[in-house]
Amino acid sequence: MCGRYYVNKYTWGQVEEDFPDIAGKLQDSELSRLMDRGTARDITPAMPALSLAAGGGAAVTPAALTWGFPGFDGKKLIINARAEGIEGKPAFADSIRQRRCVLPAAGFYEWDRKKEKVTFTDPDAPVIYLAGIWRPYGAQNCFVIITRGANESMLPVHDRMPLMIAKEDVRDWLFDSGAAADLLARPLPQLEAKRDYEQLSLF
Repeated sequence: MCGRYYVNKYTWGQVEEDFPDIAGKLQDSELSRLMDRGTARDITPAMPALSLAAGGGAAVTPAALTWGFPGFDGKKLIINARAEGIEGKPAFADSIRQRRCVLPAAGFYEWDRKKEKVTFTDPDAPVIYLAGIWRPYGAQNCFVIITRGANESMLPVHDRMPLMIAKEDVRDWLFDSGAAADLLARPLPQLEAKRDYEQLSLF
């Protein structure tokens, strides 16, 4: 699963470099506040986050979304959606067809079996684009992060990991439903894991 990710002081500058279409669209007061330029910030469920979504004229556009679909019958917030069979699940089917997004991140966290926090980053990419879907709920637009079975870089810690979209595939994910279906099953990158307190060896 994915229950917490983070941005750092470099994240949004890199996003603007990757997607020049968003230049000038981040001056809106709410969007600017969510960027927190110059600082690091953890994003957790029920928080608003800055995402990239499909805009008019095939332009990538920034959008403020809140993490989590309200649960049915008062159940807890739904924060993740499994990629496997997502097209046939009533809670997600319409969104995966029409409302896909990505959540830019510097990295994300997972907790191992000893309840120790592990930070995952992509050594080949300064920004990880986490795949998501969104839908309106009342006055809010809410998102969930899509997860997949873990690859070998993640398996020692957890058996699920977020679906990550390479920057060159983000436009396909946002605008092309056929390509998005292929990206749901594409191999995921090998990640680097770091624990807050690595045990040091004397030998």
